[in-house]
Amino acid sequence: MKKTILLLACASMMATSAMAQMSVVKEAAKLTGSTKVEDLAKALDIIKPALTNPETAQTADAWFNAGKASFGLYDQLLALKSMNKEYDANVMSSALMDGFNYLQKALPLDSVKETNKDGSFKMDKEGNVKIKTKFSKDIIPLLTGHVNDVAQLGNEALQSEKWEVAAQAYDNYCNIITSPFGRANTVVGDSTIAQVRFFEGYSQYQVKNFADAFNNFSIARSLGYTENQVVQYQTSCLANLVQDMLDKKDYAGAHNFIDNATAKDPTNATLYDIKGFTLELEKGIDEALPYYQKAVETDPNYANGYYDTGRVLYLQGTKVIADHPNDNNRQLADKIRPYFDKALPYLEKAAALDENNTKVKTIIDDINYKYEVMGIKK
Repeated sequence: MKKTILLLACASMMATSAMAQMSVVKEAAKLTGSTKVEDLAKALDIIKPALTNPETAQTADAWFNAGKASFGLYDQLLALKSMNKEYDANVMSSALMDGFNYLQKALPLDSVKETNKDGSFKMDKEGNVKIKTKFSKDIIPLLTGHVNDVAQLGNEALQSEKWEVAAQAYDNYCNIITSPFGRANTVVGDSTIAQVRFFEGYSQYQVKNFADAFNNFSIARSLGYTENQVVQYQTSCLANLVQDMLDKKDYAGAHNFIDNATAKDPTNATLYDIKGFTLELEKGIDEALPYYQKAVETDPNYANGYYDTGRVLYLQGTKVIADHPNDNNRQLADKIRPYFDKALPYLEKAAALDENNTKVKTIIDDINYKYEVMGIKK
């Protein structure tokens, strides 16, 4: 009997707690329609505990009212700004970003599948489960109505080098614009989305968030973006990500990452070069050579591909010398010449394409010196 009483007491306490949290949400909701900055700020202070409390954190009500209050606060501060009155710029930008975050969490929670009395789902004429919503009709206009504001915030943050704010603002813009309701309520071309994704990636690149930056550069390129050295930034991200894996000797992870990137971008010569570099570290120069050559085949003007191909052929030749310590120069000449003769055109091309590569000039000089010593005529 005592156990039963205890369970009933716990259930009663849980119900009381849930009711208390919902009353907090209702109290905040009364203030979200206000045009006073202090009322909207108070609404946010009241409702924030409900966003983490287990009783209300999974309800659309809490997130909707938090988002509505945030956007309301932003709108009032923006009005003060437009009238050249005193306002807090940091509070204004935070309110805008919070509004997007809160309402994007509210939206999926507001979509509830309708059920029959027996617990089965209600179906429409097309055989789809019926969805019941309460706040979506208000959430969608709030999000689409502020989408240009968040894009402007991203631009301002980019100019002031607030990279994380810029990246998040641009991400919010693209997420709304490309959503089904965004496409239904706004008209934005792929070229604009591509440009915004580039600047999101660029902002992430500045804080060394190479994984997300790589994805956004990839999206930008898939939408036709070719400006601002996007390919170089994308491959730099890849190189940094792969280097981190190689430092940990995670060769499998590096190969998987490179191969996935190559499947999506097969005409990017740098990817083959990085693949070769990974194999060179893991298994040696012989395994790497085909990929360095593939880089040159893919892009006939890719200097690093020519350099790596020539360098490996040169190293294969020097290995022959090391493997035959007792041979004289005449005996060695016939053995090394096939490697050096193949290496020179690649190295000379690399030198022509990249005049700042001092390493390639050193290798060419060494080959010429060995030819002279061994009496080899070019």
